[in-house]
Amino acid sequence: MVSSEDWVLVYEAGNLIEGQMVQVRLEQEGIPARLRYEAIHTLIAPTFQRVEVLVPAAWAEQALELLSSGLIPPGSDRPDSP
Repeated sequence: MVSSEDWVLVYEAGNLIEGQMVQVRLEQEGIPARLRYEAIHTLIAPTFQRVEVLVPAAWAEQALELLSSGLIPPGSDRPDSP
């Protein structure tokens, strides 16, 4: 089992749906992925500040290669972009 400190950030999504799309794409390629976010509950619906997509450190290079190949949602913001 992978401990929480072995997971690294490979992608930062603008919202939960985008984060879930990236997570599913990575998992389709056999890369374990999880999301980390904080929900701020409002009267109408929760608002998500930023959604981080994490993978085990051993999978980070492969995940970044996949994400840089253009197989991510349009308008997405990579954590290593300027």
